[in-house]
Order: sequence, then structure tokens, then C-alpha cells
Amino acid sequence: MRFIKKKTNRPIVPIVSLIDILAILLIYFILTSAPREDKAFASINLPKASSLAKSLQSSSSLELSLTSDSKIFLGVEEIPENQLTTRLKQLKSERPKLRLELKADEQAPLKSLVEAWDALTTAGYPVKDVPARILIKKPQS
Repeated sequence: MRFIKKKTNRPIVPIVSLIDILAILLIYFILTSAPREDKAFASINLPKASSLAKSLQSSSSLELSLTSDSKIFLGVEEIPENQLTTRLKQLKSERPKLRLELKADEQAPLKSLVEAWDALTTAGYPVKDVPARILIKKPQS
């Protein structure tokens, strides 16, 4: 008597492709996860450079200031809100190399800040070229 041995077809699982997928997922999660750093332990005292400060002050720049009560100053000159665009265009034509710096009080209304950016853009000053500084009052000790 001959017994016929029946071949059983075992399902084939492609292990190599599963390892590839696992490696791709591992790389994805490593790249997208942000490292958590507690910066509270790093106290840094910045160095002071007297020559750098002199060279920055000597460059031609003018402050565009926004106060907490919605007043706008260009240097020391107070400018009405509706005349800011005209004054900035005039300044751009008179002194094209002049750099502006926007300084806003922390209590300045957002509306004033957006209007100042709009006036700068209309006058031909790209907003990205006008650094913005927010003035924050330090607690008195």
C-alpha cells in the first residue's frame, strides 16, 4: 500500500517587505518626533560687544513706534493714523536706503499693528525687512 503524502500549502508571509515597512515607519517616527528639551536649566549670560553696538547705532535706521494708546511715532514725529501711508511713501522717496524698525508696546491694539504693517507694504517696505520689536514693561523690584 502506498500512502500518498499530501502537500500542504502553507501561507507565505513576505517577511522582507514587512521589515522594509517597519524600517520606513521607524524612520518616519524618529524624524517627526520633536525632542523635548527643558531649557529652564540653561542660564545664559550674553556677552556684550561695544564695537558691535556702535556699528549698529551708526547705520541709518528709523523707529516706527506704536504706543498703547494707538499713537504712531516715526522717529520723534507723531503721525496721525490716516497719514501714515503717505508719510512712509514720502520717506521712501526721500531716503530709499533708510531702514525702519517697528516697535510696538505690549498693550498696543492689534488693529494698530496690522494697519502699520499694511501702511508699510503699501509704501513699498516689505514687512519681512522691517524687524518688529515688542516693548514689554519689566516688573519693578
